[in-house]
Amino acid sequence: MFDDSKCDFCGDCLAQCMYLDFDRVQGAREFERLVNGEEVEWLKDCITCFACNEYCTKGAQPFDLILEKMEASGNYVNPKIVFGLKKNFAPKGEFNPPELQEPVMSLCTIEPNMPYPIKGKLFEGLSFVRGRHFFCNVIFPHVGNESIMRDNIQTLVDKYASLGVDEVIFLHDDCYSLMADIAPKYGIELSFRPIHIFEYLLNYLEDHKVAINSLNMKVAYQRPCASRFTPWKEPMLDEIFTLIGVERVARKYDGKHSLCCGQDMKGLVKRGKKYPEYQDVNIKDAKDHAAQAMIFLCPMCHDALSSKCNEAGLQTLMVTDLCRLALGEELED
Repeated sequence: MFDDSKCDFCGDCLAQCMYLDFDRVQGAREFERLVNGEEVEWLKDCITCFACNEYCTKGAQPFDLILEKMEASGNYVNPKIVFGLKKNFAPKGEFNPPELQEPVMSLCTIEPNMPYPIKGKLFEGLSFVRGRHFFCNVIFPHVGNESIMRDNIQTLVDKYASLGVDEVIFLHDDCYSLMADIAPKYGIELSFRPIHIFEYLLNYLEDHKVAINSLNMKVAYQRPCASRFTPWKEPMLDEIFTLIGVERVARKYDGKHSLCCGQDMKGLVKRGKKYPEYQDVNIKDAKDHAAQAMIFLCPMCHDALSSKCNEAGLQTLMVTDLCRLALGEELED
């Protein structure tokens, strides 16, 4: 939620945006116009990557205001698209808590689209929850709607609480961000500790060091937009890379300065005036710094960029793929 008491109109949030062309003076003026309720044309060119919340060092949460204005306008995307997505991801049937043994991992709804990274020794002994009843709804801010996500958080938290477990491992970065950052900001308490997949992988690799074969690879990492909510977990990825003999190349568009993948959901959502230009810039940046592969955490990012990466000679792998290779496993085609 936007906190106007923390905003000093410094202009950094818009000046640092890599998809809008503002300097600090212009950014300050344009954001003040937004706060004052004026219509701003640039709102239509926002790509909803959440980055301005991370750029704001005052904690004002500027994107939350941007999102509020988008939803109020009702025309960031065709309302029929929002309705269609809501219908597509709505749970079907009554929810009955499954009986599970810990550790428990949530797969959200991503497994049908990308089942292969969820195989092998890494996942032995885990209990899984999956499907629409566990869908996090973080996709909706990407289409200019906050309320669908917000109004379903408590119900989702209650479903996880009904499992009666102390911890839940989240494979999907969006789900983890919702539980670890967004829900608490709405005053929603969790009865379980959310565990990011990085933490799980790091602990597994630490416990199985003798089985690790150094990969001796240089890679670029495609950071998901949802990671803007939880940047504190980033060092764990670097520890994983170190353990398995992978060098994360020091490129321009990484970490806080990462570029969005440009996922447009098969043309349903526009991604600003600079799309797909920034996809090409992103991939060129990885190649220019001698990366051999682009590593993904988010399956939607993989879907958006994999073809272009492959055309440029970059191998595409999920983070779990890398770990499986380091443990001596062969990947499915």
